[in-house]
Amino acid sequence: MKRIYLWAVIGLLGLLGVVAGCKTAAPTEPATEDDTIVDIYWMLLSLEGESPQAPNDTDAAFIRLQENERDLKGNAGCNTIFGKYELNGSSLRFSNVGSTRMMCQNMEQETKFLRMLERVDSFRISGRILTLYAGSEAVATFRSGNPEDLERIER
Repeated sequence: MKRIYLWAVIGLLGLLGVVAGCKTAAPTEPATEDDTIVDIYWMLLSLEGESPQAPNDTDAAFIRLQENERDLKGNAGCNTIFGKYELNGSSLRFSNVGSTRMMCQNMEQETKFLRMLERVDSFRISGRILTLYAGSEAVATFRSGNPEDLERIER
């Protein structure tokens, strides 16, 4: 009888061990805007209400907010851009924005792009579209993706 009791206890402990090892998946929290905007390539769709003009020898303009160092990286069409960003909820500010200094066909658009970034104070995401705002004015829209995909689409 003691042997049956011992095996029952061992079996019960084993069963409890198996059940304890099985975890039910906890519902994940919905992604916050902070989680959604960083570490994504955001390809420029419009700049101050106009579609960007990309001459044949330029790249697709994009930004990428790198989470670890709060670095802004990207391309304004010809020149590489860099800087810092601060993100708090839907508030977004860029600082120390700069670029390389290669001469390009469309320097006016690059200058406009850099000046726009300096004015941004907030953002909104809708699906794969990121809109940057300066006050209540939408100053730029972007689509999530990567530079190689956009270049293939445009060709």
